[in-house]
Amino acid sequence: MKTHIVNLDLPPNKRWSFLSAYKKEVNELIQCYLNDFTGAEFIFEGIESYKQQFISESYVQEIQSIATISDFSTNEIIVANLYYDLLKLYFGCTAFATWNGNEMLHARNLDWHTEQNILSEYSMIFDYQKAGKTVFKTIGWPGFVGALSGIKPQKFAITLNAVSSSDQPELALPISFLLRDVLETCESFEEAKTKLENTPIVSDCLLLLSGTKSTEKVVVERTPKRTATRFSDENFIVVANDYKKLQNENIGNSMLQATSCGRFDTATKLLRGQEIQQEEHCMQVLKEEHVIMGITVQQMVFNVNTGKIVLVCT
Repeated sequence: MKTHIVNLDLPPNKRWSFLSAYKKEVNELIQCYLNDFTGAEFIFEGIESYKQQFISESYVQEIQSIATISDFSTNEIIVANLYYDLLKLYFGCTAFATWNGNEMLHARNLDWHTEQNILSEYSMIFDYQKAGKTVFKTIGWPGFVGALSGIKPQKFAITLNAVSSSDQPELALPISFLLRDVLETCESFEEAKTKLENTPIVSDCLLLLSGTKSTEKVVVERTPKRTATRFSDENFIVVANDYKKLQNENIGNSMLQATSCGRFDTATKLLRGQEIQQEEHCMQVLKEEHVIMGITVQQMVFNVNTGKIVLVCT
């Protein structure tokens, strides 16, 4: 799996210069995202105002630099980066964190509808560094500057799962940018938890956060207006695509919601029934036929205590 260093000591417009070698991949990915907005051109009408209010100048400069090596405008790439907040029903995911007695293992399937398997094929690990040392790592794609899955070694790991409520979206920070902000700025599990619980966000989400101690594993359930944090008395915690603490009237008929309880129950049963000691044991759970989905594109395990990443793209 390709790993690229994102040098945070460089000015924002220089950090992604290595993507000039991946112009084809960037163009294909951005076009893939934008295809799903066909018929929703109104989104582009308000993006300039939204950008000025909610996206930091640093992120705007990063995206502008990516635009210069692509066939797309800065605003088109911003819209592509907002994919989760605008079209989260395309996302699935099953994730869990489990304590093996010495280390926290944080595992997830990333389920995302895609054409021609490009999200799997073009996956990369980004190693964000300062002064030559890793600050955090994310698993993503060229042209995507936010985070859906990330680890701050020896501190915490975060992954995002989709969910849907009847609460109205808000004008606020995109969730993938919040995750990157947390990975970059927070120095502890508790600090990350507080920021994930309290930062205003655009849309519904489920955030699995794990730390380096047996007690440091929670699911932060969010809507734009409400927050509830779910803990676990067992040595693991599981999350799929439904709320467990927040009241939710939006049951829906999507495949993700229809299969969520089955995936949650299967993962829970497997984690209760077998000893999970190593990253490979987590992968076995992720690959179980009632956990993996036909739209699974990434399977990953973070060892929060060591910083190790195991990644399989399907």
